[in-house]
Amino acid sequence: MKKLNIIFLTIIIGLFFITGCGDENTLPVDTHEDAYVDAIVKKVNANGNAKYKMMFFAGGVEISEKGSTVTTPEGKTFELKQFWAGPGKVTNGDDPLTPNKPSTGEYSFKLKFDDGYEKEMKDVITDVEVGLVKDLVVTHEEGSDDISATWTGGENADLICLKLTELDIANTKPLFKIAGMPKDKKTFSFDISTNAAPGWMRSPSELVRGTQYWLVVSAKKVEEGAKVSGASQDFEQNSCVKVKIKW
Repeated sequence: MKKLNIIFLTIIIGLFFITGCGDENTLPVDTHEDAYVDAIVKKVNANGNAKYKMMFFAGGVEISEKGSTVTTPEGKTFELKQFWAGPGKVTNGDDPLTPNKPSTGEYSFKLKFDDGYEKEMKDVITDVEVGLVKDLVVTHEEGSDDISATWTGGENADLICLKLTELDIANTKPLFKIAGMPKDKKTFSFDISTNAAPGWMRSPSELVRGTQYWLVVSAKKVEEGAKVSGASQDFEQNSCVKVKIKW
């Protein structure tokens, strides 16, 4: 009997160590709490008329473009792909503009990560409206190194953004960008030596004389309660206008 008790005790102790070691060796599941999503109504001044499209962004460490999607309130699903911002951020394609304002309501994101984890997140579009940015006047003499811009409109915005991009704006990183100007700002000037925030995102030496570029001014609204910042991940509407310049 004593021998059986010793054997039984040995088995119990062995099971304790096996289960204990198993718990210690089990790695915690990474739930990717750094992940974020953002659904934004883009409003464009097209010859004085408002046109719209939806822009979707999502991000997080090791987010994958394979299987990451967003579904609109009507049930239409968009695939999310990497873009010029590089790994860790995905967006939808360059969809065409339409005179119809996108639907308000809940936009459902399904995110996939390189480790196989899947995460569902939501963003809500409300009936917020930013006025058209208009009367954009850009002063730049071909061959010079400076640009000045003035504009009006953008009522109800929280901040102003200005950027200089290539004509293929959807697939290239901006050359110059200042992201968080005050909402009542109506003029801005810069040249190849300007050190704004962030300022030149690519070297000014990449500008080619005689080549056309876009100068874009955007009035942006953040979601209610979100921090007003040019680096926000909580924008709700982006109202913009752009003109071509020749460098």
